[in-house]
This record gives sequence, C-alpha cells and structure tokens, in this order.
Amino acid sequence: MIFTQDHIDQLFEQARNAYPEECCGLLSGAHDQVRDIHPATNVSAGDKTKTFEIDAKVRFDLIAQTGERNVLGLYHSHPTGSPYPSETDKSMVYEPELIWVILTLKEIKAFRFIVAKQDFEEIPIQVNLKA
Repeated sequence: MIFTQDHIDQLFEQARNAYPEECCGLLSGAHDQVRDIHPATNVSAGDKTKTFEIDAKVRFDLIAQTGERNVLGLYHSHPTGSPYPSETDKSMVYEPELIWVILTLKEIKAFRFIVAKQDFEEIPIQVNLKA
C-alpha cells in the first residue's frame, strides 16, 4: 500500500482529533496507490471508543464520483489499542478485497483479509514524499 507523507499526516491528525473515539474513512486510488482519503463520520451505534461504522453516504458519494473499482480500502483507528485487527474487525469483513488500514496515535499498519485463512495478513506500507 503506497501513501504520500501528506496522507499519513492526515490519518494521524484524524485519529488525534477523534480521540478517544475511533476515526474512520475510505481510501481511493488504483493498484495499491492511495490517491485520496475520504474521512467519514463514525456512525456506530455502539461504544465509539471501541467500534466504528463508516457512514454509508461517504461510500455512495465516492462510488458516484470515482467508480467502485477505485475504492482501495478503509481505515480506522484504535485510539488506545494496537494497530492490529481485533476480533471485532475480523467479524466486520464484508468485502475481503478491500485493504484495511489500522492506526493508533503513533503507528499505522495495512492488512489484506485472506478468505482461506479467515484472518488478516499484514502488507507493507510505502510512504512517498510526494504524489
């Protein structure tokens, strides 16, 4: 997964601003290259410090603007946890083709869901200084 430094800075800023709740949103681009970050309101009906749900309007608007194939993945924060998928995250995988990016206030990781294993596998993050 390839980000610019600006993208990484934006994600950490969102995590700090949402704290103690989880931030969330979508990533668009092509071929594992993130072009844009699309912040979403965490509309979870549960404890937003431990769960997230991306506002569906953000997804619908993104698909209308860029097409479904340009949705690379989603992101959310674990404000007081680790940047690794939780059991709750595993239970929320409805689109296994999407990349999951999970961040804390200091770390960021990316994962693919492997259907055959029913588990996430970490993938590398590359940060380019410019787009």
